[in-house]
Amino acid sequence: MHFIVFNKFKCKINPLFVPPFVYLKLFKLMIKYNFELRKDKATQDGLMPIRIIFRINSTVIKRNTGLSCRQNDWHNNRVKSNLKKEAYYGYDEINEKLQKIESKIQDISLYSRANKIDITKDFFIERFDSNDEVIVSSEFDFFLCFKEYIDKGKLTKTPNTIKGQTTIKNYLKFFCEENEILLSFDKIDNDFFESLRDYSYETKKMKQNYFAKVIKVLKSFLNWATEKGYNTNREFEKFKASEHDIDIVYLTFEELMKLYEKDFDTDRLSQVRDFYCMGCFTGLRFSDLSKLHLANISEDHIILSIQKTKTQNHAIKLNKYAKAILEKYKGTIYEPLPVISPQKFNEYIKDCCELAEIIQPFTIHWFVGNKKNTLTQPKCKFITSHTARKTFITNSLLLGMEPKAIKKIANIKKDAVLDKYMKVTEAFTDEQMDKAWG
Repeated sequence: MHFIVFNKFKCKINPLFVPPFVYLKLFKLMIKYNFELRKDKATQDGLMPIRIIFRINSTVIKRNTGLSCRQNDWHNNRVKSNLKKEAYYGYDEINEKLQKIESKIQDISLYSRANKIDITKDFFIERFDSNDEVIVSSEFDFFLCFKEYIDKGKLTKTPNTIKGQTTIKNYLKFFCEENEILLSFDKIDNDFFESLRDYSYETKKMKQNYFAKVIKVLKSFLNWATEKGYNTNREFEKFKASEHDIDIVYLTFEELMKLYEKDFDTDRLSQVRDFYCMGCFTGLRFSDLSKLHLANISEDHIILSIQKTKTQNHAIKLNKYAKAILEKYKGTIYEPLPVISPQKFNEYIKDCCELAEIIQPFTIHWFVGNKKNTLTQPKCKFITSHTARKTFITNSLLLGMEPKAIKKIANIKKDAVLDKYMKVTEAFTDEQMDKAWG
């Protein structure tokens, strides 16, 4: 039984006994639907499958009901009762199933209205195809609101940001399922935070910096939900998850030149090396280099739109090393640069660095909670596509380039990002001072 308020009077509405056209009028649904017979699929007995067609805004969705009837028995979205002289073929059961389908549609609509959720194609299909009961409630569903938050952001945020938010939403959902938590906005308190933190560190061995990212995304969503009126609980504002400085892995100028000048026996490794070095000489991310076209390249500059920061017409002056790499592929099928998948690239660049003898021991550190972990391996094992950009920024600082120029070339928006590299270069120059003067 559902309750609907009209002019301050609470009225009981039973969907099983309200004709569909009345229900549609009462709730002014965005979902329009009707049943139809598939005349093109008629059997030898004259039975035609019954299909339901949904129209959500401008989208049309079709679903088979698994039911069939004869054309002469079909009237007003129902199967007429048999005449006494005709054999009974289950019209009561068919009509009952059609009614259940309609009731589910009404419940989905009521649910979305109660939770102030726009009915989209994906939302409707997920609910309609699910075997779970649709429970109409005045409370806002936490994860459906989270999904709305992510969907609304697709118009303004980068695909990688949306992907990261979706991963964190799914992680929170998995945490709740694993710990049998029925999460709602009013349960987001200090106990929830401590349970999530302990689970992340002790069970999942999550790095401290990634847990900080989880909390950052969660708080951003909850702030949005509060502004929308979905949430009134402000306990989340007390949540704190600190980050620690990460080890910046980069190639020194000498190591970069060893890699750049190395002759490889295979084209595959040469191409991976050239792509990596192009990132080291321009500061461009892997995603931007992968989308590089001839139209982006002039005689002295690369001009392109940066995907991550949505910067338009970003210009980078080509140095002699970058020009030499582009010249190498001019007129070939790979022009302007050979492209390879990120997974294979990260595998092959390690091989390249190993063959270039970039193998001195290197140690990285990370935290799981307050426990510090270390790992020492040959440096080549730590080289990935991300380290190319770090190599450009670090070496630019060490070679004396002005920080403001580096920020502009590398399209760095925040001073805090460049500050991390400043600390690395200070440590490097201190080390060089010790080596030179003792």
